[in-house]
Amino acid sequence: MSTSRRFLLTLLAVACAGAMLAFPATGAAAFKTKVVVSLKFPAFHGKLVSPRQSCLANRKVKMFRERNGRKVLLGRDRSNAKGKWKIPVGKRLTSGAYYATVAKRGKCKGDKSGVLPVD
Repeated sequence: MSTSRRFLLTLLAVACAGAMLAFPATGAAAFKTKVVVSLKFPAFHGKLVSPRQSCLANRKVKMFRERNGRKVLLGRDRSNAKGKWKIPVGKRLTSGAYYATVAKRGKCKGDKSGVLPVD
């Protein structure tokens, strides 16, 4: 193999490697999002937790009550830049299992919080 041909092949290999670093594959890994919920009257409140800052802000959080297999949407909010959200519920809670969800958005995964049982 001639020197000029070897040089061109090396140059092409370096260019391809650089392009792979500059333009990662579109199937890159998704980022986990966790919904944390707690009850402090007069509202359910919580935060989103993610290693990626862009997965925290402006995410739609929904609060549900499930009882006897029936799911009821209690309210929704959008998270702030720190991932915090709040959904007012009033002073009286009926029995059931309460939980919050956040939907998948782009490379940010969705999640369902742990259940808060009320008897």
